[in-house]
Amino acid sequence: MQKNSDTGSVRLFSHHIYWSLIPVTLIVLLDEFLKYRGITTLPTEGEVASQGILQFAIHQNWGIAFDIPFKLELVILFSVLIGLGLAHAAYKNWKQHPNITVATLMILIGALGNLYDRIVYGFTVDYIILFERSAINLSDIVIVTGVFFLLWLSRRAKNKDHTLTKE
Repeated sequence: MQKNSDTGSVRLFSHHIYWSLIPVTLIVLLDEFLKYRGITTLPTEGEVASQGILQFAIHQNWGIAFDIPFKLELVILFSVLIGLGLAHAAYKNWKQHPNITVATLMILIGALGNLYDRIVYGFTVDYIILFERSAINLSDIVIVTGVFFLLWLSRRAKNKDHTLTKE
């Protein structure tokens, strides 16, 4: 039997998925640029006259998800605590479950974009208005994508465990 003398190549290949965090980070940086530009150029949500599925206007989210109102200090504290929990989960899964780490870091990177808004502007800047009701930004999309990826991985792991117990 032939042995692979280059153990580093196997290890590196198994962690190639971490490169996917580069475009995720670039998306959140683009989001911050769009927020900054949007605050200076886009109308506020109330000033938009046209109706439709998609609009671009500034919505100031003073609370947490779905505009649930909370004091800014509590939102920042809550965000930091969740961020620390996500960082811990990413660290714990770094070697054994790189996909879980990537999904967790996607959520964390998106959350950092929104946390930056809260610290700099005092609110989260949303600029994509959907169906005249929902206001989101690219960081929100990164967070939701990370959550769906994590749920998909969890479901896949359950199906794999279920298949193994049947055998």
